[in-house]
Amino acid sequence: MMQNKYVRGLVVALGSVIGLGVLLWLGELIANASSDEAYGLALQGAWGPGGWLTWLLIGGVVLYIIYVLFAEAEMFKIGTREVVMMAIGAGLYGVLSWVFNIVPVPSVSLVSMRPVVAIPIFFGFAFGPTVGFFVGAFGNVLGDALTGWGVFPVWDIGNGLMGLVPGLAGMYLTEAGRGRVKTLQWISAAVLAVAVILPIVSPNIVDPWSGEVANFGAWWYVMLVVLVVMLGMSLAPRFWPYILGLLTLGFIVFGAIDMVNNGWSTGVLVVWVVAAILAYMAYYVNARAEAITNWLDDKETTALVVWGTLGVIVGIGFAAMADIWINGYSFTTAFIGEFIPAAGPNILFAVILTPLLYAAWKQARARAGR
Repeated sequence: MMQNKYVRGLVVALGSVIGLGVLLWLGELIANASSDEAYGLALQGAWGPGGWLTWLLIGGVVLYIIYVLFAEAEMFKIGTREVVMMAIGAGLYGVLSWVFNIVPVPSVSLVSMRPVVAIPIFFGFAFGPTVGFFVGAFGNVLGDALTGWGVFPVWDIGNGLMGLVPGLAGMYLTEAGRGRVKTLQWISAAVLAVAVILPIVSPNIVDPWSGEVANFGAWWYVMLVVLVVMLGMSLAPRFWPYILGLLTLGFIVFGAIDMVNNGWSTGVLVVWVVAAILAYMAYYVNARAEAITNWLDDKETTALVVWGTLGVIVGIGFAAMADIWINGYSFTTAFIGEFIPAAGPNILFAVILTPLLYAAWKQARARAGR
């Protein structure tokens, strides 16, 4: 019976739902210990449009469909190595997400700047969709819990999908699959183009919590940069070391503007630390660009960029659109006020930093003789 992929899919989906439910419970315990104002499962309720169990089951259905579609692939196999990578990746993503959660991004919900989004995308691409999903989902549970925010199942599933989707890339790295990568590239570009246009057409969003009108019109600049970087990296992948340098400059400018407007704060400190780290990375990458490109060919870079972008779009899109039912948002509020602020910076970090992680991993494997 277990040879039937539909039956196996049910087992995998049910196991994932139970496992994520346990992780949410653990996350709630950590969040309650971190803050008296944590938004726990009891406040959300189990059933109904905003029920945590409702969305856990919906996530299980999504996982079941993905498994059935790709069940014959080796990438879904789990061994000792994959379990170890799940633990390492989830721990890294959780702790580093907690660090960056103090740097908010203007939105209608709890959105923060997360350069570490490259972690679940890398783990998914390198070790398969199962590892990527666990790293993204549990890492987000852990990060939000340590921050004291609480647990948010749709965002945990969304972060899991950010790691899972790039894990499917292994099926399309052959010559026969390159055409599909190009198709996904232009689908992603079309979504980003919509994200450029909508803030121009409808810049003012009513904050659903305060009732005040917030202007999101400036986000079209950001999304245009994201679109150009994504297309530039995927069409001319060897230029990504130079784009890393531009990202460093952007962080320095952002930190300076934030400090002028808001004064010195922990968030500003984190931004400047990230800028310093990126500056070193940009120097290192540009100094060793030739050596790095020996470990990362153009085909792999393009795949990382396209699948990383698609992973963010699918994952953040799932969470943001779910909030239409959970929080009663309109489509424009969910897309402009939540999807764009969360997905835009995430895509930028994903397409620039993930290739660096992947190249370093390949080099380490070669030195270890694996």
